[in-house]
Amino acid sequence: MKLQLKTTQRYINILQKNWISDLKDFLQYFPRDYENRKDIITLDQINLNDKVSVSVKWFVTEKKFFQRWRKKIYDIRFKDENGDNWQISIYNASFLASKIKLNNWYVIIWKPSFKFGRFVFSNPQVTHSILIEEEKEKVHATWRIYPIYSELSGISPSWFAEKIWNILPEVDNLFEEYLPVEFLEKFNLMDVKETIKNIHYPKDVDKVRQAKKRIFFDRLLRIQLFSLINRDEYRKGSIVLNKVNIDRNIIREIISKLSFELTGAQKRVLKDVIENIHDNKPMMRLLQWDVGSGKTIVAAIVAYYVYKKFGWQSVFLAPLEVLANQHYKTLAKLLLPLWLRIELLKWSLTKDQKEKIKFDLKQWKINVLVWTHAVLQDNVDFNNLKFVIIDEQHKFGVRQRAVFNKFNNPHILQMSATPIPRSMALAFFGEFDVSVIDEMPKWRKEIYTKIISEDEYIKLKQWIITRIMQKQKVFIVTPLIEESEKMEELKAATVEFENVKQLFPEIKDRIGLLHGRMKSSQKDQVMKDFQWDKYDILVSTTVIEVWVDVPEATVMVIKNSERFGLSQLHQLRWRIWRNELQAYCFLETKKKSWDTYKRLKAMEDTNDWFKLAELDLQSRGAGEILWTMQSGEADIPLEILSDIRFVEEVRQWAEWLLEKYPWLEWLWWLKNQLDERVGKLLV
Repeated sequence: MKLQLKTTQRYINILQKNWISDLKDFLQYFPRDYENRKDIITLDQINLNDKVSVSVKWFVTEKKFFQRWRKKIYDIRFKDENGDNWQISIYNASFLASKIKLNNWYVIIWKPSFKFGRFVFSNPQVTHSILIEEEKEKVHATWRIYPIYSELSGISPSWFAEKIWNILPEVDNLFEEYLPVEFLEKFNLMDVKETIKNIHYPKDVDKVRQAKKRIFFDRLLRIQLFSLINRDEYRKGSIVLNKVNIDRNIIREIISKLSFELTGAQKRVLKDVIENIHDNKPMMRLLQWDVGSGKTIVAAIVAYYVYKKFGWQSVFLAPLEVLANQHYKTLAKLLLPLWLRIELLKWSLTKDQKEKIKFDLKQWKINVLVWTHAVLQDNVDFNNLKFVIIDEQHKFGVRQRAVFNKFNNPHILQMSATPIPRSMALAFFGEFDVSVIDEMPKWRKEIYTKIISEDEYIKLKQWIITRIMQKQKVFIVTPLIEESEKMEELKAATVEFENVKQLFPEIKDRIGLLHGRMKSSQKDQVMKDFQWDKYDILVSTTVIEVWVDVPEATVMVIKNSERFGLSQLHQLRWRIWRNELQAYCFLETKKKSWDTYKRLKAMEDTNDWFKLAELDLQSRGAGEILWTMQSGEADIPLEILSDIRFVEEVRQWAEWLLEKYPWLEWLWWLKNQLDERVGKLLV
């Protein structure tokens, strides 16, 4: 349906660029907030401490105009319904002033302020002369709960409010209920037509609540349905094992080669994964916990198991080449002595080296391949790939997984060092079973974390020098001024680098710099120099979140720490918890507000991964924790995302909906969306 609005072509072009191409799309541009304009008050009821708009009914008794310098000023005297007299001033708003006539009643809506003994306007709106009672329903800006829309490329909120009011009668013709009646009754949901009407112009506050509940419920249900459809589509490529028994001797064999004992959590997760491997459906499992908790070791044991038991090939995927190098070293140390051939495929190899690896892979001469996300598009073929391990799962979505369709949909184990609360994992990664390694090696000491001021940071100098003399290393992390601007990253890192050299002039030649503007080869060299004792201190932006391990690094100073989320702060400090030595993390901040202190104090008080993630969810929202949403639906209120029982119930009913009503048009639309996303990658 064509977008039929009485407006300019420029506005239509703006709307279309923002995916509003017809009236139905237009009606789904929802308000961000509301003002209660139902109650018309008198002057003595105005509370200047409230920063909200008010509606006052007034009668104009006098109107004067004068000019002071370049300002056009209109002084208007009026009285309200109680007969109280007052005066207001309108500055540089000739059009508004021209609408106000003597001896007429008006309703004016504005955020009141009091200056120089009079009320002054802030973004006023005036309803023309007083309307009789039966005409109130015809006015969109007064006598009702009024919607406030986000400005869109210069299109004002009031423009949206007026246009939507005019087309609201079209809702009955444009929308049809797409959920079964029993579904609406089960969750006490408003039907879709009433939802659209009340999300824009609600009859009362309770109707707003009900309409929001329906909209957010639908978003959560859509995510669940999308996850379930995605899971079912992926599992069409069945791995049939005919109930082959688990061979525990293979597991004991490789565990006996380890130089350490697995934690109870690692053993529990290993059991879950091996049992999944023996199912008749491809595994889709998300493995969570902090850096250094032993996720890679669990994956390596499973890779060895599937080779010995079934002769399968495995692939490890990492988002960056430096992480691929790290995985390769870890796996090679464990698996090469057990006669498994491991190879690393990365961009920096020569063409001949790549072709040799690809040839051997197809000839079944390679058992485990370590690969970077960046080469997914490369022409790589396997002989018998059945197990895929993906590191940093939040950077790897539905479209990337489609690459493995041609390999008959192997088992997938996705690993995440980003703490995702259970309810969010269920809401946004519903197609995956979730495992958590919630136990660290006993020999590790808790990280000592302390909030410090800039002066206290400077006073740490001698203490840091002492640590360096003990062959320990130091990270100094600086935030980006604006993460989307690459030049700001360079500026922030360079300024801090010079500051650190001034603070430590005696070792200025042993201070390194690392930031995202460097080429990959430069980053690799800096990290090697830091590892191999050329540098004692490394000044870095947050690129170290996903960088190689440096066991000698035991001290971290995070500058302007208030700019980071708790989850990000926690991931940063885990870069210094790689050995049995005591680690120290200092959170430097210039902010002295209670909110900043309270948030950073949580870092002092706990190393609990999930507790910090929950606090981050409350203060910064889902999008700060999950960097990229597969569904694109991160704007669901905290009270819904935090309600694990509600999320579980929605998931159960999503499964019921798929089973009982597989022909629903809505489900077919979701299915087509999935096919379209996958198809774009495969074409």
